[in-house]
Amino acid sequence: MRIVFVIGTSTGGVGTHVRALARELTAAGHEIGVIGPAATDEHFGFSLLPGVRFGVLELGTGIGASDAALIRRQRILLRSFAPQIVHAHGFRAGLITHLTLRTVKTRPKFVLSLHNRASGQGLRGKVETRVETMLARGADLVLGASTDLVDRARGLGARTARFLPAAAPEVTPVSAEAAAATRATLAEEFDFDPGALIVLAVGRVAKQKNYPMLVRGLVRLGDDLPDKATNPPGSASPARLGEGNRQDDIVVLIAGAADEEVLADVRARYADAAAASAIPALHFLGPRDDIAELAAAADIYALTSVWEARALVLQEALISGKAIVATATGGSAELVGDAGILIDDDDDAAFAAAVAELAVDPARRAALGAEARARGAKLPDEREVAEELAGLYTELVSAQVG
Repeated sequence: MRIVFVIGTSTGGVGTHVRALARELTAAGHEIGVIGPAATDEHFGFSLLPGVRFGVLELGTGIGASDAALIRRQRILLRSFAPQIVHAHGFRAGLITHLTLRTVKTRPKFVLSLHNRASGQGLRGKVETRVETMLARGADLVLGASTDLVDRARGLGARTARFLPAAAPEVTPVSAEAAAATRATLAEEFDFDPGALIVLAVGRVAKQKNYPMLVRGLVRLGDDLPDKATNPPGSASPARLGEGNRQDDIVVLIAGAADEEVLADVRARYADAAAASAIPALHFLGPRDDIAELAAAADIYALTSVWEARALVLQEALISGKAIVATATGGSAELVGDAGILIDDDDDAAFAAAVAELAVDPARRAALGAEARARGAKLPDEREVAEELAGLYTELVSAQVG
């Protein structure tokens, strides 16, 4: 089959997903093209994949007068690719693709993948719902990365909507020695005890990740901890956290690129909280290429997002066998299941309680880690997801021929 993927600006899970699909489907003998911004290609290297053709389409994030030029440009690109299937990922790519396909004489099958939910309020929310409805009804097939997205598409009138997961990433096994070395390096760099309990969060510092809730949770943890000066090591204490029952027994690390405005806000919130009372340490690591090592060195993996479809980082945590504390939003609950502690969105008290429970109970952490590893071993990999998608494409093309 001749298949074209359309993708907007991406630096995270969506681009990773599309790259894996392009690679696996090309290897299976299909002709693959990818249309999207040059920066997205630079980040993911679509044009470097053997057999994959890339066409530049500078999809911005907002609707405007320039969309007419984008439609003309995409029509030219599609004519050169002559696809049987056009598969757009996300609202922006979906909208431009839908409008473009309305202008072509011979229309290929249109598949839309939803990776995020619309979150606009007021007038913006109404506009987003109208766009969602148009896309859901205009696509031949809508795919949701979580079942709530599938239900949403069906409710808006999609003729066919199905669940297709973003594949589990490949996680390189990390030895105990390497994990210990990473922990020691982090402890030296950020000046904390190598024996501290490490809570790791991975993901772009952006509003969706809701790190202000994490900061509020740290304040609650700090309230439960006696001050180091009044509770010297080895003394008896009723506190619940850490081997030494002090604030410095827990350290939180956040790895990922950042929206600078959001990062500044989170830093300021933390600084104000730390000035008012003693709370666990929080360090921002920035973008990292050693996530597997960081996960292996950590004791708890945390995800505080207001919503996630099927977070790749949660899948990495499962495969790595980490005890997980995550908000039960979108597809996270169905992904994690019993392999972690699930809390309500924006519930800092529940977050603090979950970390507190795991901090003093290594057996519980180990049990959750074992359950996570077992669950992670059952996640579909990139080839399996690509094969499932190819089957759905075949159904569409066969129906068209029939």
